[in-house]
Amino acid sequence: MIKINNKFGDLEMLSSYDLDKKRHIWNIWMFIISFTMSNIISGIIYDAYVNYLQEVARPVATSFWSYYGYATFISAIMVLLVTKIGYKWTLFFCPATCFCALGAVLYIDNVLIYQITSILSLVGLQLHYAILAPFIAAHTNLKNKTKWYSRTYWIGYAGWTLMTYLGGYLTVSRFASRIGESFSYARVLTKNIVDLTPKLKTMYICANEDVLLITMIIAGLSLLPVLLIKEKSIDYKKELSEQKVPLKDKFRELKKVLMNRYVVCYILYWSFINFGMGLFSPYYTVFLNRNLHIDRMTASLMVSISYVALVIFMIFTPKAVKKFGQIVTLSGVSILSIPFMLLIANGDNFGKYIIPVVGFALFMRSGLMNLGYPIDSALPMELVPKDLRPAMSFVVNSIAGIVSIGAGWFTGNYLFVTQSGYKTAYYLAAGVYLFACCMLLSVFYKKYNRKQ
Repeated sequence: MIKINNKFGDLEMLSSYDLDKKRHIWNIWMFIISFTMSNIISGIIYDAYVNYLQEVARPVATSFWSYYGYATFISAIMVLLVTKIGYKWTLFFCPATCFCALGAVLYIDNVLIYQITSILSLVGLQLHYAILAPFIAAHTNLKNKTKWYSRTYWIGYAGWTLMTYLGGYLTVSRFASRIGESFSYARVLTKNIVDLTPKLKTMYICANEDVLLITMIIAGLSLLPVLLIKEKSIDYKKELSEQKVPLKDKFRELKKVLMNRYVVCYILYWSFINFGMGLFSPYYTVFLNRNLHIDRMTASLMVSISYVALVIFMIFTPKAVKKFGQIVTLSGVSILSIPFMLLIANGDNFGKYIIPVVGFALFMRSGLMNLGYPIDSALPMELVPKDLRPAMSFVVNSIAGIVSIGAGWFTGNYLFVTQSGYKTAYYLAAGVYLFACCMLLSVFYKKYNRKQ
């Protein structure tokens, strides 16, 4: 027992349990701050950075989703470091890799370097998401874990949303400063990047580099909350030592998982959805800016507003599942998102209404697809016994990585060879979504739509 003074000057007794509870809350908040800063970096990586690559290393930009796949695999492997060095020092890699990657991009002009930096930066971002669930679980109990999961996600996404908008604003602002013109004039110039003179194009690239430099500084600062985590070995060793399984047994578990026909069907569904998503979602601002000729700042604003839909629509997931069942909800929202995808693809047909129409379509597509995200997380765990859930999680994440690599390879080598391919991607993704959802409905509806 330890005596301390409270804010009223009275003495109170705190047990070691109370002190540990305070430490856990402190650690979670440090994680949330770090996670939010990581999402701020994400707002640049998935927006300004991809647009920057479009100018300096187009093959890397058009295959960007494949690097996401590589990063997913590497992140999954790096999570295993937790059992050896703990959460704190594993999390240290998140800002460190982003900082090093952005620094290399700014000072080394080489295609191979751009490939490496793309993987490194995405590893830093993906590792944060991979560690989130076990970290929160290790610092909470069953009664309050949902509150902390929810709080972590919405604060993190708020950072992502804000920086997606600021990325476009800062790019135009720096572009205006470099060419010595007004903000509004620079904003108009960014409607048609391909038509810029060589001198203006150079200034535009430098403006993007200015934004990446700011992001690199943020990555460096995000090391601080990680270093402030007060970790004890019991936080990770007790939690994870029970999960050690011989390699032979792990393969046996994977075999059991894959012998379930519902698992195989879900993996096929998940593969199609991930492949379709990889054809267009990482390239929103590229399509809006270069195909629809929406200025750079407005394009980023439209995408950032669509991220707000993530939080809003997820609020209604429980009500939708209660009314329609989880399979109908999951497949239904995906099918309902298809018309909005086609509106985005044909945005150039709306003339002066292009921005409100495409902006509304982006918002609705993002909201509808993410309304089903909690179901996508929970459904795979229902398909296997409790003891096989870790194996199922491994299979699902591995498939996501493989399909992401395949989608990136397809866009880089075939689909995005011409600029018109960015529009074709929406049609292909719509077809893939429709097929995947029909398959899900036909196989899962009877047994898994409502809990038996």
